Amino acid sequence: MKLATAIVLFAVLASISLTQPTYAQSMQVSTANLTYLNVQATYPSEVLPANSVSVHVQATAKSSIELLSLTAQIYYADGASLRQLTTSTIASNVYMSNGYQVSKDIQVTVPQDAPRTSLIAQFSEKVQSNYYNYYYSPYIYYYGYNDSYPYYRYYYHSYPYYYYGAYSAYSYSTATDGGVAPLSYIKATTPEYITLQTEYQMLQQQLAQSQDQNQQLQQNLQNAQNTITQQNAAIANLNQQLSSAETMVGTLQVVSIALAGLAIALGVVTVCLARGKSRNKQQKSTKSNQ
Repeated sequence: MKLATAIVLFAVLASISLTQPTYAQSMQVSTANLTYLNVQATYPSEVLPANSVSVHVQATAKSSIELLSLTAQIYYADGASLRQLTTSTIASNVYMSNGYQVSKDIQVTVPQDAPRTSLIAQFSEKVQSNYYNYYYSPYIYYYGYNDSYPYYRYYYHSYPYYYYGAYSAYSYSTATDGGVAPLSYIKATTPEYITLQTEYQMLQQQLAQSQDQNQQLQQNLQNAQNTITQQNAAIANLNQQLSSAETMVGTLQVVSIALAGLAIALGVVTVCLARGKSRNKQQKSTKSNQ
């Protein structure tokens, strides 16, 4: 009865244990909208402690830029603090036109003691944008003007006349920006699961002991069966010997009876002969006396 109960509890807790490590492998997508880049992360919805997870990062340029660097730092919250797991450079020193994409897969290993929380990715871009800088410079020219009318005179008043010349120069500026995006959920064990796991391990030990005892009992039963088989063989042999002995005894009894009958018959014959001899002697003796 105890063995059957242990087996049932073992099966129930084994099903719980097998259910706990199994987590959904569906892929999730989150986005970080930066100034110059649109960063998209694709990742599994859940990850277990001590396991690795692959995060696919793809960045798309919103305009023509010189991407100096795009980095990703992955954290998880441990109480009131953040614990950094890895830092990875997605791309660096790349010219990107509008719509151009760069991508990279990041491998992250979750610590064994990680609590139930989510991984977080912080993306940082450093961009150099180029442009032409236009500016204007005034120049002053003078020209003569005849202020008399309708007669021309020989002197002129000079008035300034302004016009502007346009000039340009190649310039650039550097800008940085950052954004965050959630990643996989860490499906760590709960206190309730730890309690069940402890009970499950105890039941495993009890089941192992019960199996050992059962195996020993089966061995003892096999030995007993072998002993019974040997005893049955010995009993059969003894029965055969007894049957033979009984047959022999019956035969001896018959022989004994026959011998006894023969002895009696011989005795009777002997007595009869003895009486006959005695009578003959008496008759002879009588005749002699006459």
